[in-house]
Amino acid sequence: MSHGQGGWGRLKACLGVIGRGFVQSIDFLLRRAQGVREFSQREGCILRLSLGRAGMGQALSDGTVIRAGDPVGQIHLWNERLPLMGRAGADLAWARAFRFQFARSLEELAAYVAHEPSLAEVKAVYGEMAFALADLEMARRFAQRMGFDFLERPGAASARGRWAQFWDNLYTLMLIWTYNPASLRGKALGQLRRYQLWISREKLLAHYARNRGKANASASEDAMD
Repeated sequence: MSHGQGGWGRLKACLGVIGRGFVQSIDFLLRRAQGVREFSQREGCILRLSLGRAGMGQALSDGTVIRAGDPVGQIHLWNERLPLMGRAGADLAWARAFRFQFARSLEELAAYVAHEPSLAEVKAVYGEMAFALADLEMARRFAQRMGFDFLERPGAASARGRWAQFWDNLYTLMLIWTYNPASLRGKALGQLRRYQLWISREKLLAHYARNRGKANASASEDAMD
């Protein structure tokens, strides 16, 4: 019996390695196709960036108006660099580490946006993430503290939007399983909702390029307040 259990354990581990390698390969190909760039090699940077155009118009809270077709940047989590969770899931130490690294990454992004000629016309940057229903209010507070507008994904209520959200959420769970499996805790596929975090170019530069000391101080606060 023990021999059989040991054989199953080895097979399970082998399948896990193969599965994670497959997801990493797909992730790499998708980043290439989307033109995702690593704008900073600084240790602790957990964001990447791609360029695109706004799919629809919207007004941000600071008065910036985004029109359909305007150039925008999309930030992506650098999965390999995210702080690893323990088996118990997100605790206070993990939340503080993530907030600190996120703030430092936004400083790097602000410097890049300010000096990179290809981004001169970019009016705003955004990122899209999946959140468990139970975590939505905490995520909203976090986004607002970091200077972002927290907006529901456009078209999320339509049948087409729900279908697209299902597959995007499934892929998100595959990435979490591959890079940070402990953070799967509490993230059932049917309980995930996708939201976008938007910040205008002006607000990004004002908050992170000019006030680095302030950003670092806020990063050390309790993210679970």
